[in-house]
Amino acid sequence: MDFQTLQKQNPWWENPSRINEDINLIELESFPLKWTPRLLKHINFEKNAVYSIRGPRQIGKTTTIKMVIKKLLETMPAQNIFYFACDNLKDNIDLAEVLEIFYDRVRAQNKERIYIFLDEISYVKDWQKAIKYFIDTKGSQNITITLTGSNILDLKKSSERLPGRVGEKEGVNSNKILLPMKFAEFIELKNPELHTKIKALRLDEHETRAKDFQKILDGTLPESIWALSYLQQELDRLLEDYLITGGIMLAINEHHKTGRISHHIYDLYTKQIFADITRAGRDENTAKFILSSILKKMGTPSSWNGISKENNIPSQQTVEQYTYILRDIFALSICYKIEITGSQKYAGNRKIYVSNPFIYNALFHALFDPAKDPYLTAKDNITDPEKKSVLIEALILNHLSRACYNLMPSDLYEPSDLIFYTRTKKGIEIDFLVKTSSGLRGIEVKYQNQINAEDFIGIRKLKSGVIISKNKLEQKERFAVIPVSLFLLYI
Repeated sequence: MDFQTLQKQNPWWENPSRINEDINLIELESFPLKWTPRLLKHINFEKNAVYSIRGPRQIGKTTTIKMVIKKLLETMPAQNIFYFACDNLKDNIDLAEVLEIFYDRVRAQNKERIYIFLDEISYVKDWQKAIKYFIDTKGSQNITITLTGSNILDLKKSSERLPGRVGEKEGVNSNKILLPMKFAEFIELKNPELHTKIKALRLDEHETRAKDFQKILDGTLPESIWALSYLQQELDRLLEDYLITGGIMLAINEHHKTGRISHHIYDLYTKQIFADITRAGRDENTAKFILSSILKKMGTPSSWNGISKENNIPSQQTVEQYTYILRDIFALSICYKIEITGSQKYAGNRKIYVSNPFIYNALFHALFDPAKDPYLTAKDNITDPEKKSVLIEALILNHLSRACYNLMPSDLYEPSDLIFYTRTKKGIEIDFLVKTSSGLRGIEVKYQNQINAEDFIGIRKLKSGVIISKNKLEQKERFAVIPVSLFLLYI
């Protein structure tokens, strides 16, 4: 490895304006709709820290850090900003050499803060040894390191194995997750005028959203909900688009430009999922069998044993391992059972969801209807009342996972530690239970035209909670009833 090899990935060292030649930024510039992830508001690049940004592939991690680099180049010395794509590095020894070459060159020029961006670091075997060695030998003063990965090798756990992680002393939450844009971000991107009205209710402010979301969990409608209700017609229309695009930039922009999404975009994401399965040393066909069962049973409590028997897979442990890999690459979400008393049942049946509606539609097409236009498959899925209801339920879980992190941010955050479902011996189910400091709060998803007395049977077993409806908005004793398109804006 030599300095010229590093410079090829950092053309701004020669001239800062060359950042504009970056292929990711050129593609971003070609989009009619451009997204700046809100995640960036929660990363202080002036801290001595080692940040990790993990998330699904093809979601924009590389583009996001190139946006950061472009911003830094406006005020910082170009030679102090270092980017390296790690997918061709073999191991920690190669990585240590790369870092040594950069550090020695930049410190020969100045002592100002350096910014190191290591992209797809999870390709590098034992990468954390190289990072630890670098910090141990060079120190952490005036150094910000940002790592990205798709989590197939569990970037989070590897980061936690770094002894005395840089940033802890300054109270930095260093593990970040970049997901497709949530519904509120989608509204901001697609309809700025509508977002301005929402912003007037201060729902773009983290503190306001968190306070009002907690009220909703406690079964009380926030004051802003009534003003928001006048916007519901347009919000519902945009929710239909969100169920098609999943908040994924490529899908959003093509749908915006052409009114549909092409076959190759669906294929891009499904092929990446199965490539990650193969990279993890597992069999693609086995993954397809397991995913087919999960899609058919989505939202219904199921067991590893049931899925293994359905697909003639010899071991239920195999099903469990594949499902956890799919969870770790952000394709699936798992919701475990909890009793009303608070007793958790990790060994029992669990509900498994495809995390994103676009990914659900892409997988549904690949597994069940590959001869059909995948966009038409997606349209059929969101017009089928049963499938749409399950997609809404999965969407609620996805957003609840984000909301719970916002309420209790932590590097150790795991959604399955706070979000559960329950089913009594009599078969009464509550879709989701959220563990809060005040106890369990129930969330029932009733995406239907009418909310009846029997819809409250399960949730009445708790002190308070919320029913997420299709259209109904009311305060019903100690329970809030809120249309889904309004509820999502409090997250």
